[in-house]
Amino acid sequence: MPSINIFSTLSGIALPGFFLLLISPSAAHALPTDRQEPISIEADRAQINEKTGVTIYQGSVVTQQGSMLIKADKVTIYSTDGRASKIICTGTPAHYQQQPKIDGGLVTANADTIEYHLDKDTITLIKNASLIQEGSTLKGDHINYNVKAEFVEARGNSNNKQRVQMVLPPKPQKDSH
Repeated sequence: MPSINIFSTLSGIALPGFFLLLISPSAAHALPTDRQEPISIEADRAQINEKTGVTIYQGSVVTQQGSMLIKADKVTIYSTDGRASKIICTGTPAHYQQQPKIDGGLVTANADTIEYHLDKDTITLIKNASLIQEGSTLKGDHINYNVKAEFVEARGNSNNKQRVQMVLPPKPQKDSH
């Protein structure tokens, strides 16, 4: 499997924020060291069209930067004026994980399609979407996350009667001894 280190190509897209999802506002931050790590993408094939600004990675795509890991069948990056504006990951499912805090657990997201619109600072998980952080789980057909507003919206699918599911673990009880 060819490995392509594209740190210089993608350094302007703030990839550590690539899918900074989530359930709590603390998830909107990656480990401090993630930003300094090189971005590595491995794929079976890569197509880079400098004229259109579209780069496509296909075939067991693995993207890594620090604690951030993305696995997808296909990753498409749309660039305008040399900066990425939209990133779309597809798979069965596409998978994202990142450790937002040094003392925290991983945030993981899965969906058939994961879209990150950098210009709007929004992340969308489409079809079979799930989001897990510190024991909390959010599932639905469609999950939208506005990073700036720290606003999450989830919906089910009325066609197959899929509903939104949220599971929150109980808070640990303090020992009274």
